[in-house]
Amino acid sequence: MKSYLLIVGTLIVVISALITLNVFFQQSLQMDMAEQFNKQQLLLSKSIADSIKTYLYFIKQNVLHLSNMLSKQHIDNKKELHWLTDTSFRKKGIIETSLGIIDNKGSILFFDGDINILRPVIGDISKKAKNLGPNSTTIIETYYTVYIISSVYNMNTVRGIVFLSIKIDDLARNFVSDIKSGTRGYAWIIDKDGTLLYHPTQPGMVGGNIYRAGPDCFKCHVNFDLEKKILEGKAENFGRYIAPSGEDKVIAFSAVSIDNLSWIIAVSAPYSEVTSVTRHSMKLYSYLIISIFITTSIISTLLIVFNKKRIKAEEVAKRKEELEKYAVELENRVNERTAELISEKEKLNTIVSTIGGGIVLLDNRGKIKWSNKKIVEMVGHEIVGMSCEDLCSDCSILFDTKSKDINTAIMSNLFGQKGKYFQVTNAPIKGINNEVHGYIRFIQDVTEIKKMEEQIIHSEKLASIGRLAAGIAHEIGNPLTSIFSFVQILREMEDDEFKKESLETIYFHINRISEILKQLSGFSKMPVGEPKECQINEIIEASTNLIQYDKKAKNINIVKELSPSLPLITIDGNQLSQVFVNLTLNAIDAMPDGGTLTIKSMMRKDNIVIQFKDTGTGIAQEELPKIFDPFYTTKEKGTGLGLAVSYNIIKKMNGTLTVESELGKGTTFIITIPISAPSTERTTRT
Repeated sequence: MKSYLLIVGTLIVVISALITLNVFFQQSLQMDMAEQFNKQQLLLSKSIADSIKTYLYFIKQNVLHLSNMLSKQHIDNKKELHWLTDTSFRKKGIIETSLGIIDNKGSILFFDGDINILRPVIGDISKKAKNLGPNSTTIIETYYTVYIISSVYNMNTVRGIVFLSIKIDDLARNFVSDIKSGTRGYAWIIDKDGTLLYHPTQPGMVGGNIYRAGPDCFKCHVNFDLEKKILEGKAENFGRYIAPSGEDKVIAFSAVSIDNLSWIIAVSAPYSEVTSVTRHSMKLYSYLIISIFITTSIISTLLIVFNKKRIKAEEVAKRKEELEKYAVELENRVNERTAELISEKEKLNTIVSTIGGGIVLLDNRGKIKWSNKKIVEMVGHEIVGMSCEDLCSDCSILFDTKSKDINTAIMSNLFGQKGKYFQVTNAPIKGINNEVHGYIRFIQDVTEIKKMEEQIIHSEKLASIGRLAAGIAHEIGNPLTSIFSFVQILREMEDDEFKKESLETIYFHINRISEILKQLSGFSKMPVGEPKECQINEIIEASTNLIQYDKKAKNINIVKELSPSLPLITIDGNQLSQVFVNLTLNAIDAMPDGGTLTIKSMMRKDNIVIQFKDTGTGIAQEELPKIFDPFYTTKEKGTGLGLAVSYNIIKKMNGTLTVESELGKGTTFIITIPISAPSTERTTRT
């Protein structure tokens, strides 16, 4: 008895376990089947969405083609208009469409549909079309109709608007109405704002909005939480919801997005229908297990179940392997393209950074879209987003924005940098049709080049004057010597006071002419000097000592700020002393009522710099370029040769002599001599 009860109990436990396992397997298999079925629905919704997008793209191309044809016709000529629409586009396509043409004032030129439906949207069509460029289309959606529009251009002017209207209901009937998911499943359409556009079983709900749902909207839905998550992008591509009848349903959806149109194509089916086959099969298996508890049935059932799982696992593994392989290939391609882009960007940045000039990218309105680091350094702040006229008010005058050629101009005092010169090159950026889309401006600091040009011109001028001076000194010198000798003899022999005073006057002026000739001869050949190692500070001290007893220097305070670390330099100290004396005397003459002369010496890179700064009357800006010219002077008794000779001496030492001055604030002469100054320069006096 005990063994019997044990066997019966064991059988009951085994059968209960088998039944429990059967129920568990049934639910698991139903869920798997529902998920697979939902994936098929997802493929179906994607297919519908792709078909609608393809069709709308085809319609857009037709509208664009018609607008291009109309741009070459007279759209006001109704005879040509009807011929063109009848022969090419009217009633063409798998779905009935209505063709319409509006002029640029919003008047209807042609429409083969219900004009009462068209009138409320004419204003919206005109507004949207005017914002379209040539060769472009857009889509306008109402509750019942979709309009594909394109502007008709001629000579960059909108002449009219062409459009095709398609009823949403016609689109749905063609692409959605025949879709069946199982025996009771169907497809429906909702837009991005939550408005129902098509429903095969509830046509009265079309036009309703899930965010403003009324009682009638809950005939097939308990709530719209899932749909709201779909519209808000918070749901997966498929899911489940419960109908008011209590029936569980599965749903999959795909989006149709083209221009301003955004729809959701949803496909749903009852969960019970999806799993009905599974439930019937599992009931049969349960009856067989309960009624026939034999090893063969158990083994067969297990073999079937395990075989299905094996096949499914193999398919899943195969798909997973393919996806992983594709993901690796895609990642490698992305990495390669990213590396190429980074490399090209680095090359471009290196080229732009090493150009040595400022580069600015402008649009057609003169707005700065991009700039390199050099131009930011020139200006002193970031300039992207600014107008070009804010930085250069003269650029709009010098550069014609309608010009399609490259042009260049030299400008001064840009970006508040006085005394500097910039070369500005303006180059248009052209498109495929040779249209100018913007401009590139290359800005280069050419101050040093400009100064070198001025120095070359000045040097050539001095050379010419030197040759002329040598000829004058030679031609006048000989007869002047004879005159000088006879005047001296006559002066010693004459006793008459009047004649003797006259001879004294003649003697004085001949002496003055002689001195002028000596200075003139300096332009052709400088005095003989012996270059040797000199200390600049010692030459400055010696030169200022020469003029300290001059009566004009009594009211002048001479301040010396001399750097003690100046190196020795091999030059002709006598010639350099002549320059220092000339500059000191000029400073004294510029301060007739007294003042301060500051003499500085310093090192600047590989050059020795000497400054003579006075607090005198200063020099006008327009006279500064002329002061080194021979015979140009602002003094009543000056010859105009002192600064010219000084300039020539410094030039022969491979140095520079420049001036900075402002009226009423004084003048500063700056001498720059390289440490490796020429040491073998030789000249002779004529």
